[in-house]
Amino acid sequence: MLDVVPWLIAAYALALAAFPLCYTLLPNLRDRGASIAMPFGIITVGYASWILSVLRVVPSTQITVILLLIVMGGLSTWLVTRNWREIAEFIVREWKTLALGQVVFLGVFSVWITYRFYDPSINHTEQPMDFMFLNSTARSMLGTPEDAWLRGDGISYYYFGYWNFALLTKLTGIISSVTYNLSLALVPAMAATGMYGLVSNLVRADRAKVKVAVLTGMVAALILVFLANLEGVLEFMRANGMGSNGFWSWIGVQGLTAPAGSLTQEWWPTENWWWWRATRVIGSFDAGMQTDYTIHEFPAFSYVLGDLHPHVMSVPFVVMFLGFLWNFWRGPSVWSWSDWRSYLSLFVIAFLLGGLGFTNMWDLPVFGLVFLLIAALKVYRSGKTRIRDLVLETAPLALLVGVVAFILYSPYFLTFTSQVGGIGALSGPGTRSLHLVLVWAPYIVAMAPFVVVVYSRTTIREDWTRTTLYAVAAGFLPFIVWVPLYMNGGGDPAGIIGRFIQVLPLALLVTLAAYATLWLIGEGKASEGMIFAMALTTLGLALLMGPELLFVDDSFGGAHERMNTVFKLYYQAWTILAAATGFVIYYWIKLTRETKDSSRLLLRFWGAAFVLVLVGALYYTPAAIASKAELYGEDRTLDGLQHVERFVGPEYRAIEYIRENVGNDSAILEAVGGGYSEHGRIASSTGVPTVLNWPGHEMQWRGSSTPFAGRERDVQTIYQTLDISEAVSLLDKYDVDHVYVGARERTKYGDAGLGKFAQFMTPVFSEADVVIYRR
Repeated sequence: MLDVVPWLIAAYALALAAFPLCYTLLPNLRDRGASIAMPFGIITVGYASWILSVLRVVPSTQITVILLLIVMGGLSTWLVTRNWREIAEFIVREWKTLALGQVVFLGVFSVWITYRFYDPSINHTEQPMDFMFLNSTARSMLGTPEDAWLRGDGISYYYFGYWNFALLTKLTGIISSVTYNLSLALVPAMAATGMYGLVSNLVRADRAKVKVAVLTGMVAALILVFLANLEGVLEFMRANGMGSNGFWSWIGVQGLTAPAGSLTQEWWPTENWWWWRATRVIGSFDAGMQTDYTIHEFPAFSYVLGDLHPHVMSVPFVVMFLGFLWNFWRGPSVWSWSDWRSYLSLFVIAFLLGGLGFTNMWDLPVFGLVFLLIAALKVYRSGKTRIRDLVLETAPLALLVGVVAFILYSPYFLTFTSQVGGIGALSGPGTRSLHLVLVWAPYIVAMAPFVVVVYSRTTIREDWTRTTLYAVAAGFLPFIVWVPLYMNGGGDPAGIIGRFIQVLPLALLVTLAAYATLWLIGEGKASEGMIFAMALTTLGLALLMGPELLFVDDSFGGAHERMNTVFKLYYQAWTILAAATGFVIYYWIKLTRETKDSSRLLLRFWGAAFVLVLVGALYYTPAAIASKAELYGEDRTLDGLQHVERFVGPEYRAIEYIRENVGNDSAILEAVGGGYSEHGRIASSTGVPTVLNWPGHEMQWRGSSTPFAGRERDVQTIYQTLDISEAVSLLDKYDVDHVYVGARERTKYGDAGLGKFAQFMTPVFSEADVVIYRR
C-alpha cells in the first residue's frame, strides 16, 4: 500500500502543473478547470512524450517525463506570475468547492484502491491483454510501441490510455503489476472529480446556491462511478428465494430463468460471478437459440471486473472534454477570425478530441458529434437558424477541428487498421422494453419527466415550424436512414412497422428533448446550464435509440452483430446521462421549491420514484465488491502478480529476472496459446515481446491472420525440433535472443526437443521446472 503515496504525489504534481493552464484556457468555468486539471496534465505530458518518442526525437524515459513535467510546470509558473493576484483571489473565493472536489477525488480513490487491495490479481478475462499493452507502452523508448504478443510489429490498437498510465508508471518507478491496480483506482477518482466539477458548474450557471451545486455535483459523481442497473435487485430477489418460475421466465435474462438452487446466507448473492449477468441483460432467444447477444457494461462493473480497457480509461478524459465543451458553449461567439483565442480554443478541443480517439476509437465519432452539436447550437443561438446558415457556419469549424486532430495524432491514425466495414441496418430482434428499463431505469426515471416537464413549458413562437422540423429530424432521422438500408439488405417490409413501434418511445423523447433545447435557446431566458444539460439529454437518449436501428459492421456477425455497438454507445451514454442527471436533480429541487399548486405532488412522486430506483441500482456495486473480493480474500496486496508467486513461484521469479535483466532490444520465446488463458504471461508481464500469442485477438486487432501467418508453427518447431541449425534459423528470423521453458511449454510441446537449448544457449535463470536461456 505504500506505493499509493508516490502514485498520488505524481498524479497531484501533474494536476498542479496543469491547473494554471486550465485556469487560462477555461475562463467560463466557475472552478476554472480545477476538477479536470489532473487528466489534462496527464494527457498533455503524455502527448508530448508520445510524439517525441514516435517521431524518434527523444526517447520516452523517466528523465524525459520528469523534464516534460518541469516544462509544463515552468509554463504554468509563468502564467501564475502574470495573474497571481487574480488566481489568489479565485482560490480564496472558491476554496471550499475546490476542497470538496478533492474530498470527492480522495474518497472515490480510497474506495476503489481498497477494493483492489483485496482483489489485485491480473488473471482473468482480458486483463492479461491490458497488462500486455501497459507493459509494451511502458517499455517503449522510440517509435511505435512494439506489440509484445507479435514480435517485430507495432501495436495495432488504440493504446494512448495505456501510454498515459505507463507514463505514471515511469514517473513513479513503481512496478507495472502494481500500477495496473493503481490505475484502476485513479480512473474512477478522476472521472468522479471531473463530473463533480462539470455538474456543479452547470448548476451554478443557473445562479443556484453553492451548496446546491456542490450537492448535485457530488450526486452526479456518485452516479457515474457507483451506480449500476437494476439487475442487481433481481439477483438479490433470486438469491433470497423470491419469484416464481413464471416470473423468472418472463424476465428472460440469461442465467436468471429459474429460481436459485440454494439461498444466500449473506446480504449479497453468493453464486459464483453472479455480478457478471448485469452486463448481459439484453438478449433474445428463439427456440432455444440466441438471436441477439449484447454487452452493456457500465463504469462500476468495469471497476469491479478490473479490465483496464480503453473504454474504461477514457471516461475521465471524456468528462474533461465535456468540461471544455461547456467552456466553449459559454464563450461569447462561435468564431472570430481576428481573435487568437478562437484559434486556441478550437486547437485545444481538437487536441482533446484526437486524444479521445487515440484512447478509445469509438469516442472519436461520438464526441466529434457532441462538438458538432454544441457548435451548431452556438450558431443557432446567434440568430442564424436556417439550415443553410447552420451548415455554412458549423462545417468549417468541424473541418478545422477534425483536420487539426488528425494532424496532431497522424503517426497513429495513419497506421491504425480498422475492421469496420460500414454501417449495417439491424434486422434481428431489438431490445425488449423490459430489458431496456432494467438497464436504464435510473436514467429513464430522471430523464423522461425532465424532458416532458420542460417541453410542456414551451410556447408557440413564430419559428415553431422550423424548430419542429429540426426536432423531428433529430428524433426520426435515424429511423429514416434505417429503412433503405434495411430494405437493401433484403429486409421484410412488414418489419418496418414493428421496428417503428419499437423505437417510437425513444424517438419521441429525443424529439421532445431536441425541441425543448431549441426553444430554450430561442427564448433567451433559460440559463446556459439548462440548455447544455438538455442538449446532453438529447444526445444521450439518441445513443440509446441508435443500436435499435443501426450497428457498426465489424468482425462480429449473426447474433453478435450489434454487440460492440450496444457495448460502446451505451458506455458513452452512461457518462453523458450521468452529467445530465446531475442537473436534473437540481432542476427537481428548484421546481419543488417554486411550485405551490397541486403539481407539487407530482414532483414529489417523481422524486420518490427516482430515489427508489436509485437506491435499488446502488445495491449492486457494494454487493459485487463484497462478493468478488471474497474470492481472493487471502490477498492483501496491490501486486497483480502475487497469485503467480503463490501458485507458481519459479515463474514469478523468472518474470522478475526478465524485468530487471533483459534489454529493450531483446525478445523471448514462449508457448503460443489462445485468448483468455495463461499463455503469453511472460510477455504480458514484462513487455518483452514474444513471437506470437493470443492469435485470435491479434486477428481482431489487425483484421486478418496474414501478419502472423506461420508463426505458431514456427514456435512449435523451435521447441520440438532436434535440429539446432533449424532452431537457430527460426530464432534469427524473429530476432529472438531468449527462450523460456516452463510448465506450459513442457505441456504443449513435450520435453524431447528442449535439451538442445543448453547446447547453443546459456541458461541465465533456473528454478524447478523453469529455465530461461539466452544466446
